[in-house]
Amino acid sequence: MKNITKANNTSAEGIFKLSKITAMLMLGLAMGSVNAEPSRSTTIAMTKDETHLLNLNQDSHSVTVFKINAAGSGANALKKIAEIAVGFEPQCVAVKPDNSEAYITTADGSVVVISLAAGDTPFSVLKRIAVGTEPRGCALTPTGNVLYVANHTSGTVSIIDTATRKVLKTVAGFNRPYAVAISDNGNNSDTDETIFVSDFLAELTPSSPGEPFDTGKRGVIRAFPFGLAVFLKKIILSPLPDVGFTADRSAFCPLTNANLQSEVYCPDVTGGAGDPDNVNAPQGAFPNQLHALLIHDNKLYVPSIGAAPAPPVKFNVNVQALVHVVNPVTLAEIKANTVNLNAQIKTEAAPADPFSSLGKLFGNDIIAVDAKANSFALVSRGGNYVLRAGLVGGKLSIGAPDQVVRLQTGHIPTGIAISSDGGRAYTNNLVGRSVSVLNLATNTVVARDIESTPLPLLGSFEHNLLMGKLTFFTALGVPDNGLSNVAIRSINPLKFRGKQSDNAWSSCASCHPSGLADGVTWIFADGPRQTIALDATYSKRSAAHDTRLLNWSAVRGSNTDFNNNSRGVQGGLGFTTNPAAVFNHGPTQGVSEALDDETLWIQSVRPLQMPRQANVTAGRAIFQDNCAACHGGAKWTKSQILYRDNPALIAGAPRDPGVTLAASGGGQIQSFTLDGATLAYLEKISTFTGANPLEIKANGTKALGVDGFNVPSLLGVRYNAPYFHDGSATQLADVLNKHKLNGGTIADQLDATQRANLLKFLNTIDGRTAPFRSEADDFRAP
Repeated sequence: MKNITKANNTSAEGIFKLSKITAMLMLGLAMGSVNAEPSRSTTIAMTKDETHLLNLNQDSHSVTVFKINAAGSGANALKKIAEIAVGFEPQCVAVKPDNSEAYITTADGSVVVISLAAGDTPFSVLKRIAVGTEPRGCALTPTGNVLYVANHTSGTVSIIDTATRKVLKTVAGFNRPYAVAISDNGNNSDTDETIFVSDFLAELTPSSPGEPFDTGKRGVIRAFPFGLAVFLKKIILSPLPDVGFTADRSAFCPLTNANLQSEVYCPDVTGGAGDPDNVNAPQGAFPNQLHALLIHDNKLYVPSIGAAPAPPVKFNVNVQALVHVVNPVTLAEIKANTVNLNAQIKTEAAPADPFSSLGKLFGNDIIAVDAKANSFALVSRGGNYVLRAGLVGGKLSIGAPDQVVRLQTGHIPTGIAISSDGGRAYTNNLVGRSVSVLNLATNTVVARDIESTPLPLLGSFEHNLLMGKLTFFTALGVPDNGLSNVAIRSINPLKFRGKQSDNAWSSCASCHPSGLADGVTWIFADGPRQTIALDATYSKRSAAHDTRLLNWSAVRGSNTDFNNNSRGVQGGLGFTTNPAAVFNHGPTQGVSEALDDETLWIQSVRPLQMPRQANVTAGRAIFQDNCAACHGGAKWTKSQILYRDNPALIAGAPRDPGVTLAASGGGQIQSFTLDGATLAYLEKISTFTGANPLEIKANGTKALGVDGFNVPSLLGVRYNAPYFHDGSATQLADVLNKHKLNGGTIADQLDATQRANLLKFLNTIDGRTAPFRSEADDFRAP
């Protein structure tokens, strides 16, 4: 890769300019003497000599160091020798090639340096280096002299000199950077290597049909050369027009549904009932949620949770297990090598006993990958397994339908590391708080759960919280009840296969990474609906009963209601033996322990920290005067369930007399009146246009939205682009130009300075920001 810089030096996207400090840095690093290899972001890593393994414990805020017994079996395969407190939610670990130090990013904005060498106090924290907000991926150059860190919400990358343990420079211009990978051409020099950083969420495809289409977005990798330089190239990962699955689009065609607003999602508008073009319409998907990057054998592999938002929203056509491939020298996507692993899995035979076999489990949330020689291991987070693959004609292949190999791991694996001989792999199990050891030579599990950090005590609040996290992230299942006294590692999700989704297609986390949002506008029968982050479902400042009405149209009252998504969208059975007990605005607690624990975990979903900006006082004042009435309160929205009883319109379920339903139907709660005062939930801000072809009205004669929308939260609003129910505002400035207020747009009513000050404040809102009083606070006060 020596000629990357030279070849691109005159390109429009990649002028490589070296400062004096860069030149000095390069001279100092050109004489490395370590035998390194391409590096990547990971939550689990081995020392170069493969004598020790480092595993991150995100919930315990620590890293565990194991001694590796390469020939050991069972629990003897690893010996825990230290657990080091490193700081809040460790995200990535990188080990220096000389085995002297390790570097760990923590969500509180630090890189923590820990000692590994005998010369220091071993396994102790040597220094904390301040970087940007919410750092995620990290990777070292081949010599180990420079560390690159992706600051997720800052939109920057920090470049750290590991000798001085100081930040050399912070590079801006990224969009939610996440994973990092660095090349190694084997010449013991850093100067001619390339750094790759993934944008976590996809961007709009120029000249595409728009936001809610299967090919409407594309993935992005940003490449830049070693040193303190500008970008080398923006690498595009194309959407797939055909992922290997078809869907019945008849309900979205005029000849079979007279209520449709438009025919935009109908493949053949002239086709009637049974028309093959409509019944078996090929489906596409675009790469989204780019958790990982792997450079292997002169290729860059990029797994993603592929999103397919066009209707119908159904388990086998809404999310896919995509892997894109990039040439790291030419910095171009190799389109012919892109695969959808699910399209290969679909030909696999269903197992005779699905509750004891990993057979035909689909590739839920492929978020980590490693490889040695022609052998790949891909991590299915919600499926609790590692999928083996090889290369056939340059493309990833899981082999013949009767030869697919999966190896079961502990709960919710997030990272993988393979030994240099390809013989063993180790996975970090987030919820199991353990490490799995896999024998890749014999395709057997050496140990599924070697403890990395202790689990909470049975029956404790922390135990139930972790059980809720498992319920949220699993694509398989857990028992409905009895969870308080069940050891988490004793649960085998295979025994409950089919509860969360059909054959492990998806989990709640497939659309809500870390409980937040995937940035996708999905097309439901009601119309377009942008994914809503769950961090403001429950107040973090007041009691848990401070709950937001759910969905854009206020048609649901609790997380329990979403058990019907498992049944109706994900193809699962759900987490209750009594499905009739779950309905919109139905019971919020007591349907099952699994749903109660999941609710508990959602209450804890953490809002991400946003970058601080100096002096936002002027912006706060403008917000107070123009926005706080609707977007104030502890949750940064006035939407709060204050009514009594159960407002569902079903037999035997009383409805609070103060509840008013929207005229357009669908169970939308328009407002609540008590003692002569009324709190409106649905607000009209002129972002709904009945003539918009995306408002398809597949469920009736009116699209939900004509009566307004449930006020969204502004908690972490900087991060949650795009905006509005249809994703029609790609950035916050667009919101001001579209959002109507007092008869005009916000932009119309504020001058340029006021708009700039308001945007400055909006960009800082996170869980640390003092909220304002809202209409709900005033309504509730008497």
